[in-house]
Amino acid sequence: MKLLLILLSVMSFTVQTKTTVSVDGATPSNMEVEYSNSYQKGDVRKDDVAALMLTELGGIAVEKVVAHVRSNASGGAGNFEVRANGYTVGQKSGTFKDWTGAYDSQNYHAITLVSGSVANVYNLTIQLIGTANSLHIEKFVVTYGDSPAKSVTLMSGATPMDTLREETGGAGVLLPRMENQGRWQFVGWSDTEFEELDEMPLLYKAYEMFYPEENCTLWAVYFYNDTPDRAYVTDLVDGEYLYVNRAFDISLNGVPDAGSGKMSWSITDVHDENQYYTISFASPDTAYITHTKTGNPIGYAGTKMAIKPSPWLVYHQGDETLFYTFINGKNYVLWLNICDGKQENCYAGLLQTNPMASPMALLPSHRRGALRYSCHPERLMGTESISSSEGKARKILRNGQVLILLNGETYTIMGSKIND
Repeated sequence: MKLLLILLSVMSFTVQTKTTVSVDGATPSNMEVEYSNSYQKGDVRKDDVAALMLTELGGIAVEKVVAHVRSNASGGAGNFEVRANGYTVGQKSGTFKDWTGAYDSQNYHAITLVSGSVANVYNLTIQLIGTANSLHIEKFVVTYGDSPAKSVTLMSGATPMDTLREETGGAGVLLPRMENQGRWQFVGWSDTEFEELDEMPLLYKAYEMFYPEENCTLWAVYFYNDTPDRAYVTDLVDGEYLYVNRAFDISLNGVPDAGSGKMSWSITDVHDENQYYTISFASPDTAYITHTKTGNPIGYAGTKMAIKPSPWLVYHQGDETLFYTFINGKNYVLWLNICDGKQENCYAGLLQTNPMASPMALLPSHRRGALRYSCHPERLMGTESISSSEGKARKILRNGQVLILLNGETYTIMGSKIND
């Protein structure tokens, strides 16, 4: 016959004031303690409430909970309740005499509230509500066993990639970061497997501790980033662009302020429609600028920015593009970070200087497609739309084969080239 030896620990919480207890014994390393009494110290009259709240217990197995209590000489009653993880695991109601056989105002008696193992406890609350004057709490004592070490299986798509195991129960495991898969960018770990979602699910982050309540599985989650690679304009054609200072990765934003004649700038974001401007080139060296979202023209009145159609001169060399104008015999460049002494006062506007080689450029806008999150980017990568003389088709790369879905039929294409 084999004997299973379970090592138990005991921790006690002695009431000091109406909001504090002293702690003795072996306690879980991350445990937090909170005590409160609506009256004073450990005294509980009719309708008073005293409660001890223990959190961050790490999944211990609670074996016993005892309250040390005395009464008045001829009275004292209440309702005890013990909750683990929000669920009631122990109750005792009645008078002190019911529990011990007699009232006692001199000696504290041990009242057992829980007896029997309660596994995987992460928070524990012991509460007493008085129903008759009066009960007096000396301390609470909790006997417990350590939580067993738990394992976490990490999934990459449909493939188990690793198993993490706690060194000791409740110690948690450190979640790793996964590599991106093409445009599918790793964003975290999910305890639920799914094919594709258009909203971010609840995720556990990489490089953070994860505390499993039981042996479990986590799936790597990826977000499809449809942001194109940065490609600044080299050929000037009419279109929708961001006006960018590449040195600071900032872009023109919004429309001119009527009062100050200034504009703002923001960190470059090809998905931010407030940074989109429609540029019309009247000639290679003249352009008109319109804020796409509002339809307001971007121009100038004197040396201030204004909402008015104005011709802009264009300096363009390679992938550099700079807008400027000529006012009273001087050149004024549309610049993004003009500062009045302090960084917080920087703005976009007209800067008196000569047009020259600069970090200014045009970047094509990119309106974001539908958001996509997936545990299985390997099933979704390689999907794109193509055209066909017979109708719309969809090309899908699956397990090294190219499949064409066309007019309700599926075709397998051998080789790497697809002809219409």
